[in-house]
Amino acid sequence: MKGDLAKIGLAEIVKALSLIGKSGRVTVTGEGQRGQIFLKRGMVIAAEEGKLRGENALYSLVLKSSGTFQYTPSMALVDQNIYLPSDSLFISLSSHVDRYYYLLSRGPHLEDRLRFKGSADDPQYDETTRAILQLLAKPTVLRDLLKKSPYDRLKTLEHVSRLCASKVITIAGKTAIVPKEKEDEDEGEEERVDASLETNLDAVTIGELVQILVLTHRDAHLTANWDDREGEVYIEHGNITFATVESLEGLGAVYRLLTWKEGYCKFFADIAPQTRNIKKNIESIFVEGIDILAKFNKFMDEFPSLNAFVDVISVTGQENISEKESKILRLVNQHGTLNDVIKHSPFSDVETLEITAKLYGQRMIGLSKGVRGQTEVDYDKEADDLLKDLL
Repeated sequence: MKGDLAKIGLAEIVKALSLIGKSGRVTVTGEGQRGQIFLKRGMVIAAEEGKLRGENALYSLVLKSSGTFQYTPSMALVDQNIYLPSDSLFISLSSHVDRYYYLLSRGPHLEDRLRFKGSADDPQYDETTRAILQLLAKPTVLRDLLKKSPYDRLKTLEHVSRLCASKVITIAGKTAIVPKEKEDEDEGEEERVDASLETNLDAVTIGELVQILVLTHRDAHLTANWDDREGEVYIEHGNITFATVESLEGLGAVYRLLTWKEGYCKFFADIAPQTRNIKKNIESIFVEGIDILAKFNKFMDEFPSLNAFVDVISVTGQENISEKESKILRLVNQHGTLNDVIKHSPFSDVETLEITAKLYGQRMIGLSKGVRGQTEVDYDKEADDLLKDLL
């Protein structure tokens, strides 16, 4: 999962990943720097950026307003340097973010060019102040000063604000904001992201992504793609208000999308649907969704994969099957894989799987060619090679 820090705050993302119990690494790239945040079963256990470690690194990273982040569910062994419980950590995190933007609102601003006339070695200044003043040997933009400072952003900004108030530091003017395209070309290391957020569904599922967006209070338009399959979901004020995928609309589309384990999903912020086809609240949808996923996985235990090829292998007893079972048999006869049958079925995914599993158990349907993408095995040759090794 990756996203644009200018469109969605890192603090929101880290908190949402924690609340849904994710493990992995969040890599943050921006303003010429790179840092990492590590989670283990929902606990933030470590962070690093440059020389900063632990909570100071975390606070510095979440205050970035430009750049990109990328979440990967795998992580290497890392030494724990954050020990605060999640509740305490996120209260402190929220306090840091609020304090930081309060100071920026009071000035100086990120694009202000700061000047210091005097000697940084003056004994009236403490060690922290001297380190900051040494960075102002020539007029420097506050954004660059925060990047170069050996301290976290909030601590640096607090000292700069105090020094500005006492006239030790003065504002020499403003620097023009570099257009994003130019900034990306200059930095070279930042990956441009057209969507606010995007992810492979094997890293973050659609259900988890919806939870993240609901927890971050974002209105959103989600697009999902899996091979030639397409779907979309709109979220407004913490509720799913519109969904469609293939022939399904409304709740049926939501529940089908929740079962997708592969594909790609993008989130575009602040786009509202033209119409609505869902009125149920998000809590009810997730309760029903969990039940549907459990049933879906139960019936999937009968098959090796959604990409398994299925075929009609017997017509005996067709005179006794229901109209729905007859439709599924026709779909199996017309299409290749189990996924194709579900895709073209007029019934819900769970009902389609339930009927298919029943017909499979009655030996009216069977597996034909293995799994799509799987190399076929010559079992006779395998046996001959094994015998040669043994003899």
